[in-house]
Amino acid sequence: MVSAPGVGSGLDVNSLVAQLVAAERQPTANRINLAEARANGELSAVGQIKSALSSFQDSLAALTELENFQQRTVSLSSEDYISVSATSAAVKGSYDIEVQQVAEAQRIASIPYASAETVVGTGLMSFTVNGSSFAVNIVEGEDTLADIRDAINDAADNVGVQATIINADDGARLILSSAETGAANEITLASTGGNGLLWPFNFDPASGINPMTELNEGLDSIAVINGFTVTNDSNSVSDAVEGLDIDLLQAELGTTTSVEIGFDDTAANAALTSFVNAYNALASTIDQVTSFDAESGVAGALLGDSIVRDIESTLRRELSNVVGDSFTDPFTVLAEIGITTDLSGKLEIDGELSAAAIEQDFDAVGLLFADEDDGIAVRLDAIITGLLESDGSISIREDRLNDRLEDLTDQRERLDERMLQVEERLFRQFSALDTLLAQFQSTSSFLTSQLANLPTPRAPSNNS
Repeated sequence: MVSAPGVGSGLDVNSLVAQLVAAERQPTANRINLAEARANGELSAVGQIKSALSSFQDSLAALTELENFQQRTVSLSSEDYISVSATSAAVKGSYDIEVQQVAEAQRIASIPYASAETVVGTGLMSFTVNGSSFAVNIVEGEDTLADIRDAINDAADNVGVQATIINADDGARLILSSAETGAANEITLASTGGNGLLWPFNFDPASGINPMTELNEGLDSIAVINGFTVTNDSNSVSDAVEGLDIDLLQAELGTTTSVEIGFDDTAANAALTSFVNAYNALASTIDQVTSFDAESGVAGALLGDSIVRDIESTLRRELSNVVGDSFTDPFTVLAEIGITTDLSGKLEIDGELSAAAIEQDFDAVGLLFADEDDGIAVRLDAIITGLLESDGSISIREDRLNDRLEDLTDQRERLDERMLQVEERLFRQFSALDTLLAQFQSTSSFLTSQLANLPTPRAPSNNS
């Protein structure tokens, strides 16, 4: 049996139930929606603060480490003979460098054989390089020229000998090269035992036993820096001048390369400008989320929020704190290097003053930010790290807001369940009313019909 509420009585049950359910739902739904919108707004605003703090912390990376700030410039009169890189330990100044000899690795070659697959012989090959030794045992069945090459290269205790085979017009030769440059890394080789056929691989210049041919002598590099000779077993010279890494590329007697080391003022000024811009972006974000428009009555999501006030006041306090000793240090506050705070709380940078401070004492400007005890950037970085950690105030606030949103979702689900129950109850009540009204209407129709069928009374006669 199909039931259609309202068909019998004409009562619009569906519409009445829907309106009554909506009316009962609205106050609670409005409260949940308002609370959810507020929580989402605060969560979004906290996310903006978090992002701005992270960006500001990124700008501090060039200032928290003294070496990052105190970069050096390197200028060479020629790039043909040397390359130079400088760390913050390099002193500003000039150097004249002459490359008299570049370091080379020793190479020796065997007599020619028919091919790499030629069987050579068996025995023990003992190598010595710079006081360290290793040996390979060449056995029958694994005694071709290629086998000897592979045995040398695969030796677990190989101390620096590289073996290759070159196939030339006169045959295949085993080439042994020292893995490292320098005279101290020359190779000596003694072949003993076995069938005695490995004797062509002996090489010992001191004893005069040299069946192998020396192709390249192991050489140390020789450079003259500001008139002083520097000898090294490689072409990378890092201990001759503090803070300079010098790579020797090509030797040319009598040719000097001029090297100028300076302070990288451009990078330093860029770091200061980035710091100011990032802080101002953070300040603008804080202003936005805590603003109030008196005309429209619209308030920022975090207006009056205690966490934001604490962050703002802490950062401003750190920016104004004194660094170091005002009696001995050239710069102890930001204003002394041209960075000041305007009336709105934003930072301003005077390019001329900051450039003059860098020119006056490059290292002191870096220390103002990067002093490991109380540098401004070091302190700010530590504060922001604490704020952004999982147990920091920002993360705790986000967790609470997310918990609040989850609770509101639960409340909405409970409201939906309750409204279903209300709807079912109202449908039962109105369905019963609909049935009753239909019965009344049916009875009314029946009575009306019966009354209509009653005989009409006759009019009285005049004769009676």
